[in-house]
Amino acid sequence: MPHQKLDKIWLYRILHINNMEYTLKNGLYHKNHEKADPGYINIGDQTLIQQRNDYPVDINPPNGLLGEYIPFYFGPLSPMLYNIYTGYRGVTRRPQQDIVYICCNLKDITDCCNEWCFTDGHAKNAITTFYNNLEHINLIDLDLAKQRYWNNTDDDFDRMRKKQAEFMVKYHIPANCIRNIVVYDKKAAEKIRNLVENLELEIEVHINPSGRFYY
Repeated sequence: MPHQKLDKIWLYRILHINNMEYTLKNGLYHKNHEKADPGYINIGDQTLIQQRNDYPVDINPPNGLLGEYIPFYFGPLSPMLYNIYTGYRGVTRRPQQDIVYICCNLKDITDCCNEWCFTDGHAKNAITTFYNNLEHINLIDLDLAKQRYWNNTDDDFDRMRKKQAEFMVKYHIPANCIRNIVVYDKKAAEKIRNLVENLELEIEVHINPSGRFYY
């Protein structure tokens, strides 16, 4: 077994707040799934998203293409959120109030979902390695994944790639895998809490705990 306790490892995915009602009712689907949200608002780098459609997952099982997976990070404050916040690299700039985190426990995911894999860095980087055995979870730099600052340094030219290590689930993740939702402010919290209450879900909603989730 891995040294890390699986129920102590958390996975994070960011979504536009307007995607949350469908997600809480139906779970998460990869973007081309027949049951995917027809009104889904993409918030990432559209060029990169398109490139992932045809990029092979370099391990079998589960095999397939990156575009068939729902990706998570192992920590908050991803480079992609920074790009959304700043409009860097041509990414559509959005206020952080519109961005929410879905937080899932690794053990819940692996108990509920049969097809998954993870990487030790950005999945589309040539030197990144894919894994399908939880014995290798210790090869992920979980401490770096939680860091606020992830730029490359003279001591480590690979920090940015490793910060973007991914856990990816093929096709679908049921809504009951969602344990927590993190939002930017009280207004967003009220909106999400109303959704959770109306759907009679047991999901906790937190406002930017310890200031660690938003730039």
